[in-house]
Amino acid sequence: MPPLFIHRLLLCTLPVLGLLLAGCEGFKVPALEKLKTVEGNTEAQVSNVVATPGDAAVGTDTSPVDLAFLLTMNYAEATTLTGKSLDLGPNGRVAAESIEVVKADKEGRPRKVRAKGKVYLETGADDSAKILCQEAYINGDEAVLRGKPILQRGGTIIEGLADDTVFYFLGTRLRVIGLHRVTNPDSMMAGASELGAWTEGPNPLLPALSEESVPQNIREEMLKAAEAEAVLQQHRGEALLQPDAPPAPWVKPGT
Repeated sequence: MPPLFIHRLLLCTLPVLGLLLAGCEGFKVPALEKLKTVEGNTEAQVSNVVATPGDAAVGTDTSPVDLAFLLTMNYAEATTLTGKSLDLGPNGRVAAESIEVVKADKEGRPRKVRAKGKVYLETGADDSAKILCQEAYINGDEAVLRGKPILQRGGTIIEGLADDTVFYFLGTRLRVIGLHRVTNPDSMMAGASELGAWTEGPNPLLPALSEESVPQNIREEMLKAAEAEAVLQQHRGEALLQPDAPPAPWVKPGT
């Protein structure tokens, strides 16, 4: 057949074939249907991808810390969580990610200590108070704590609200410097489910923690009050050791 005739035949046949195919609702092209199926499955697979802890960058801790656990955590649990701990004798015990003994006494007991990273501090032999903070400087019976510290004693909690909030301890005396609030465990757990500040490290923009982190007038005032109380206790003790005064002459023996 001449090429010109074939060409004209195709031009006449193709439109008719297109109309026939359009009128068949059930007609499907297998190759196109297979391609659509593959594309649909790809979108479903991508949309179902969920990040897992293993997908996080190396060294990034994204796991939450339960606040209820932290408020009831003991020294052994804190040591397991942080990796390091130190017994301070009568001044308590401390657990943290980093503990440095700056100075020791003649018997080799720690005198000045720096602790950083997830700091947990117990004061008193009977575990009367628990403290969480980002860093701590301890010098004998003085302790300077910073980094949104939290003190729990009985049913009362004192919570620091800023990185530069400082808790200053002198024996059993406490002075809070900076933003803070007084609350209780129930209120804290009702307002938050995790304590992110404790899992963070100290603020690198703040100067090194020391006694100088406490205003000089506050420290002097507390030292004077502690000395006055010590003198008063001493006088009371001496008074108790004095023998009883003889009875007045008009008092009959045995009355």
